Amino acid sequence: MLRRIITYLVVFLLVGTTSFFLHTFFLEEFGANFIPLLKKAYIFHFCFSFILVLLFLIFSSVERIFEQLGFIYLGVLVFKIIIFTVIFYPQLLGENMLSQYYRASLLIPVIVFLPLEVIFISKLMHGKKV
Repeated sequence: MLRRIITYLVVFLLVGTTSFFLHTFFLEEFGANFIPLLKKAYIFHFCFSFILVLLFLIFSSVERIFEQLGFIYLGVLVFKIIIFTVIFYPQLLGENMLSQYYRASLLIPVIVFLPLEVIFISKLMHGKKV
């Protein structure tokens, strides 16, 4: 179990930091004021996805909960979207609204971390045959 946690941490850190640095490299001359907000978005998605995968690793060993993990994941995914929208509401839809380019750019961390959590959670769910 410790080996899996270390693997998840290394993969999440490697993919997240690589994506963040590439993202900021392409935005360097245009978005100097946007980069701190982008950093917060990457940190939010990294933490939420990593903790979610760890919780699913723990809950996959509980027989009663294992059968419901798919439904739990759908609920947590909706919760993640709501929390992200609440945190970044002023920049996405509120009074400090960003341009369309930067709003779309805030979704890149979603595109980076969502496949990682789906891959790891699906492997956990398929790894144990009921």
